[in-house]
Amino acid sequence: MNVKEAPIDNRQEHLDLLCFPTLFPTGQYGEHHPRQSYPAQTLSFSEYIKSRLLNNDSRFRRNHSYCLHYYGLKINKALKTGIYNLLKTSRGIVGQTVAEILEKINVLDEEFEGNLSTMLAPIRGTNQYWFRVKGEVKAMIAEYGSPTLFLTLSCAEYDSADIAQYLRKVNNAPQSYSISRLCTEDPVSVSRQFSYKFKDFLNIVILQRGVLGKVEQYYVKKEYQMRGAPHYHILLWIENAPVVGIDCPEEVCSFIQDRITCHIPDSNTLPDLNFLVTKYQMHKCSKYCKRNIKVGKTYVSRCRFDFPRPV
Repeated sequence: MNVKEAPIDNRQEHLDLLCFPTLFPTGQYGEHHPRQSYPAQTLSFSEYIKSRLLNNDSRFRRNHSYCLHYYGLKINKALKTGIYNLLKTSRGIVGQTVAEILEKINVLDEEFEGNLSTMLAPIRGTNQYWFRVKGEVKAMIAEYGSPTLFLTLSCAEYDSADIAQYLRKVNNAPQSYSISRLCTEDPVSVSRQFSYKFKDFLNIVILQRGVLGKVEQYYVKKEYQMRGAPHYHILLWIENAPVVGIDCPEEVCSFIQDRITCHIPDSNTLPDLNFLVTKYQMHKCSKYCKRNIKVGKTYVSRCRFDFPRPV
């Protein structure tokens, strides 16, 4: 397709109506449509996006281009916030010409580069954003000591019957749709449903019931895997937990033995647990971990995690 028209300015007010006519066939009710709502006359940017993604009409959240469009706008707004904060706090930049700023970049002015890097701090995923997160973790370690346990909780959405049931209900999808198709078409609902499950598991099992011990402090980090599924990393500080290198090794081993297991349950006496452990707790090599390593004159395929390992 040969498009010869001038590109649309991405700052245009009704850009969503122009870019997504299938979602707005009447050309109305976009982000900047006048609304008679209480207490404000117009919705904020975040309120509008939330209303679209959580709407009973699933067309908006299932349109991946629409979601990415507003994700790009969110990044732009975060960058503008970073620029505003930089200009507000770094008075030396105000009034400088482009040539003067480029000169500082070319000569590697460390103070100037440090100020520029703060612009990206509000944007999730940037090194500057994670630098701030790392600072929070370091502060907790300095205050409470080294964390006791590190947990990773994955979604396993393809094997979650509750997620499949939820997706079919909210999207009115037929039973013939596979769980893979349901998750691919509506990743927003998958992420929300898993977030609910994670919060309940953390609050009820980990914090209230204390299956790993009484939790004094914890830190949670949410990430998304390559396929788009969420997972959580958690640092736990357990009350009265022995410390490696300070307490006796026997006490440390006893603490670990009570909370962590590393064996395959018997398939005859514990068939359900055996199924879960062998399916979800055993590493299975794939293209993700396989690496071709040159041994002599030939190449050998090996797992970068060194599996299988001797028991």
